[in-house]
Amino acid sequence: MSGRVVWVTGLGAVTGAGVGAAPLLDALRAGRSCVRPLPELDGLPAARAPDPPRDRRARHLERGAALFLAAAQEAWRDAGLGDEGAAVSDPARYGVIEGSSLGPLGDALETLRARLATGDGAPRATGLVRFMTGAGGAALAHCHRLRGPVLHVSAGSVSAACAMGEAFQKIAAGLADVVVAGGAECPLQRDVVEHFRLAGILAAESPCRPFDVRRSGTVLGEGAGVLVLEDAEHAARRGARPRGIVSGFGLTCEAFSMISPEPGGAGVAESIRAALGTRPPDTVGWIKAHGTGTKLNDAAEARGIASVFGTRLGEVPLTSLKPALGHALGASGAVEAVAALLALEAGFVPPTIGTECVDPELPRCRVALRAEPSDAREALLLSESFGGRCAALVVQRPAAA
Repeated sequence: MSGRVVWVTGLGAVTGAGVGAAPLLDALRAGRSCVRPLPELDGLPAARAPDPPRDRRARHLERGAALFLAAAQEAWRDAGLGDEGAAVSDPARYGVIEGSSLGPLGDALETLRARLATGDGAPRATGLVRFMTGAGGAALAHCHRLRGPVLHVSAGSVSAACAMGEAFQKIAAGLADVVVAGGAECPLQRDVVEHFRLAGILAAESPCRPFDVRRSGTVLGEGAGVLVLEDAEHAARRGARPRGIVSGFGLTCEAFSMISPEPGGAGVAESIRAALGTRPPDTVGWIKAHGTGTKLNDAAEARGIASVFGTRLGEVPLTSLKPALGHALGASGAVEAVAALLALEAGFVPPTIGTECVDPELPRCRVALRAEPSDAREALLLSESFGGRCAALVVQRPAAA
């Protein structure tokens, strides 16, 4: 790689907190959970996002793609890249990378269920776009006439983390100047939820409590998070300001089990080391864990982190955003990256809502139980997935912020 510095110049989100990054920041600062019992899912707790704006570009998109487009448009405006139709310099140097685990599967299942109920089996021409993975990213490229790489990544719950990592690597290697990257996911359909319930992954009768001795499972959520990643020199030439800096990315596979994590967290540790590169972990101010609230995953993740940080783990705040925002599966890495960058910028560590008594069987972790003031300049963001995939992203607050 050429070693180009990669800035984050724009942030966008649609979450259970509302449309936009601002309500997300407000919820994080207040320690407010977006998880609610959903009547349409028989009272199952989950975090549902509001309906995204539906302009002419989004009217034929399924819900997840529309969420991605809405968050991406906010990030685009936040980066100061102009209105729709405004010419960009060298559009072949602009790309879009969208990540999701399920893509339009939930929408397709709902459509099929409705057709079976009504007897209307006639396909519609709009289905070609509605059921296409990556349609949100393609729609954004059409909005702004971008002609660089526009692609979709699906790798379970590390999908959006991979999208951001791929964007970072393309820019660092000089293959692109601007890449809009992130993810969206809408898993709150009955058929999808039932698979997670039957697998015993969901916290049915108690809150999601990552790293707590009483943890019993996770809660699902939907939403979108999008970042504009940009070569620092390119951004500076057009007068853009950085919201953050991406300084490292690591992606590994444990090759241990398709469902269970390697108990010692080997893949987690390897992804962290890959993201840090030659730098020691001493510069990391706090850690945004994947933190699903399941027995095996939290234990493996904590052990993996401990193998890198050693005794310093007891000094570094560790937080999980799943109890606040729900587990947005493939989009979680991007939604939580936006949240982490907002918190870094605002000078606090978001709380791990619901956790009260940290499991004494875990390595000595300093779990942030409430929002903490912090002057940290660097955070480590972790994502893990079925299939043994582990991703780590290192982000920094700009020195001037």
